[in-house]
Amino acid sequence: MHRSWLISLILILAGLVACSSDETNEPPSSNEAGFDSGMLGRWDVTVHGEDTYPLWFELTRDGDVLSGRLQPRGGHALPLDRVEANANALSMEIDGTSYEGSYDGSAWSGTGSKGETSFEWSALRAPELAPPDNPTWGEPVELLNGVDLTGWVPLPGGENRWRVEDGVLVNEASGANLRTEATFWDFELHIEVNVPEHSNSGIYLRGRHEVQVVDPAVEGLPSQKMGSIYGQLVPSMDATHPAGEWQSFDITLLGRWVTVVLNGETIIDHQEIPGITGGALDSNEGEPGPFYLQGDHGRVLYRNIVLTPAS
Repeated sequence: MHRSWLISLILILAGLVACSSDETNEPPSSNEAGFDSGMLGRWDVTVHGEDTYPLWFELTRDGDVLSGRLQPRGGHALPLDRVEANANALSMEIDGTSYEGSYDGSAWSGTGSKGETSFEWSALRAPELAPPDNPTWGEPVELLNGVDLTGWVPLPGGENRWRVEDGVLVNEASGANLRTEATFWDFELHIEVNVPEHSNSGIYLRGRHEVQVVDPAVEGLPSQKMGSIYGQLVPSMDATHPAGEWQSFDITLLGRWVTVVLNGETIIDHQEIPGITGGALDSNEGEPGPFYLQGDHGRVLYRNIVLTPAS
């Protein structure tokens, strides 16, 4: 009897150990992970001060491991070098810049520093921006009159080198970027571009999402090639013409979903843009925005700029 009782006790204890082990292997809840799970997701950031500019970051969790990426002021989004969260507090670091933030359940406020430079920042959750099921298309609008820069204004930060010559919008050399005075939401854009050897430009949709324009022979990551959404979406094929030849884009943006057709070939097919790209004018993703063309990387030519709005 005693031996039978002892065996039963051993089996019960073994079962308890197994159950405990199973529970240990389960992913922790937000409370067990030590931070508010509402922090997870994508966030549109504004850095405040005399030099106000936008950023974007995303936080994800795999089990009990917190990670993320951040879109700096320029370039492309990069993985965070360090990220820690506790309760409603967040600490991040990337490329020598640190960010400390407090989460109030719906938004962020915080401070940051790089070297001796410090700043304040705030962030709102990036909107979902689902595309409409059946958009209604309006009448096409010519954005370039072929005569002068009516409807366009240079942005601060460089000398204006844009002019219209024989119906073509020409940026003669590195200088100011150029934006439309009007703002737009959902649309289809037809635009033709001629980028010389070794040159570079960009077409910013709503002033926030860059379609890369670059000499196809220039070396770079796949997400930095002609027709990419810079640093985010990679063209599915190479449909480019050599530098110095005219090339055509047909770009459809509905919500945050984009299709890019280059020289008649669909190279990005209804893919979601995760966030703003480097050089964005602001991080207000839920609002209409202008087009702007990069002029700070060298000579480039554009023509036949036609927009068809959707509603």
